[in-house]
Amino acid sequence: MNIYFLNHSGFMLDDGIRCYIFDYYKDPAGRVAQMAAAHRELWFFVTHVHADHYNPAIAEFDGPTTLYIAHKDVPLRGVKNLTVMDKGDTVALDSCAITMYGSTDEGGSFLVKTPRDSFFHSGDLNWWHWLGDTLENIQEAKDFAWTEMAPLEGITVDYGMFPVDNRLEDAMEWGVIEFLRRMTVRKALLPMHLNGPQWKPSLYFKALYPDVTILNPAKEGEAFENV
Repeated sequence: MNIYFLNHSGFMLDDGIRCYIFDYYKDPAGRVAQMAAAHRELWFFVTHVHADHYNPAIAEFDGPTTLYIAHKDVPLRGVKNLTVMDKGDTVALDSCAITMYGSTDEGGSFLVKTPRDSFFHSGDLNWWHWLGDTLENIQEAKDFAWTEMAPLEGITVDYGMFPVDNRLEDAMEWGVIEFLRRMTVRKALLPMHLNGPQWKPSLYFKALYPDVTILNPAKEGEAFENV
């Protein structure tokens, strides 16, 4: 598997058969355009409508080997091959099983199982604990995170993409810690939605998950090859 970090929460996973592209927002390195120019098969996944997760320009890649899988609220119309999903839906596309799980903000999250690999992209699913917020909002955020992560219990994937957002300050790792309590990530965790500098896992995180491999992008367009 070759994995390319595009920007923010955007990744492209290339298994040699097709390219799975999640939450394309910006692609300064032109990774997706390179694959399109090579006439590769492209599958675009859109978790929700936020502008830092969905760019209508993905429609420009429409063609006979391009598929779009999007949450029902995403205003992506007019492309040749579009699958619309909602939380709880499972669809089968060309020997791949795709399930949409929940979010603690807009839209949903994707579990994709291919004949070769499996991966999870959380979209905006996270424990959004904002320091200094009201006790009521803090409790609501925790309850919401627990509810939406509960269905992930016992699932194993090869690659997991999950937010580690610097804006949450001392709580930035809380969501990914709870995510890994529920879902087993076998090959690699890919932090995303950083809104700040590269994540440096704390000693506490490393003690909890010493065997979890982290592919930690430091720049847009970074490639992790043969992982």
